[in-house]
Amino acid sequence: MGESIFNIYLYFDPSGRCDYAGYVAHLYEGNDEQGIEFLRKKVKADLQRATKLRLSNSFTQHEYSTRCRLGSERDLYAEVLALAGADYAALAVVTPVQNGQVRYSYSSQTNSFDVEDAVEAAGEHGQMVDWLRKYTRDGCIHFSELIHDDYFVAIKLTYNNKLYVSSMKLMLSCIDSLAYVEYGDVREPPSFVRWLNDYADLTPLGITAEELWELRNGLLHMTNINSSNVRKKNVRRISFRVGHSEMALPDTGGVFFFEFRGLINVFAHAQARWIESYGVNREKFEKFVERYDETVSDGRLAYVQIPQA
Repeated sequence: MGESIFNIYLYFDPSGRCDYAGYVAHLYEGNDEQGIEFLRKKVKADLQRATKLRLSNSFTQHEYSTRCRLGSERDLYAEVLALAGADYAALAVVTPVQNGQVRYSYSSQTNSFDVEDAVEAAGEHGQMVDWLRKYTRDGCIHFSELIHDDYFVAIKLTYNNKLYVSSMKLMLSCIDSLAYVEYGDVREPPSFVRWLNDYADLTPLGITAEELWELRNGLLHMTNINSSNVRKKNVRRISFRVGHSEMALPDTGGVFFFEFRGLINVFAHAQARWIESYGVNREKFEKFVERYDETVSDGRLAYVQIPQA
């Protein structure tokens, strides 16, 4: 007696969001490999007669790609399988659809999504290291090692070579990046400020998250310490000093100075608290992968071989 196997369709709108899914069931006798090949041959024909359903929870293409990387993409359309009378682990081929047409450039089986294969299939140039694969060992992501390689290699290099302004820019950019990974692109309050308020204790430095945010705005955008809010005297003007003295510098010329290494120490404790939050709330992990996939790094350059003329 045969088993039911399924063609599943995910209908993405022009903005890249999937609100609907569809399915077609087939009764089939054969092994899994033969069943998959059978379904693939039926993809276009089945699309015309698929039963289409509105999902309880929509998702984006980025969220779907992230779930594929983690091997949990079936959770996104499990209700369709249930309505079709299928087991969660039923044999199925899942196909994205946009503007009424099947749309894909890469095919893989569950738990075998390979970024390098996907890049090659999409016709993109160069080979790039997959950070998720590189920093996942023994079933765990080594967060501290990832952040060190992506940010602190450059921060330490510039600091040790006395390029302190450049090093501070990289330090503030690191906080910016992790805040985006945590909260996305939020403005009120800025994700930078929110991350520091949630995870960092700035008391030893004598500054606030809002003040550090304005220093960030001045340094990263203009290489000065006079952001718009500082000029308007809405926020105290701060800068940094380098040295191990515990003695505070006088407030000279309306500028308060905090110690650079002190900020690094504060960040280290904040990073530890932030990483611990993923052990408490595992649901955050999917957004982490989705947003960290957007991160560019000197450690993940794409190398392209250009043929000689």
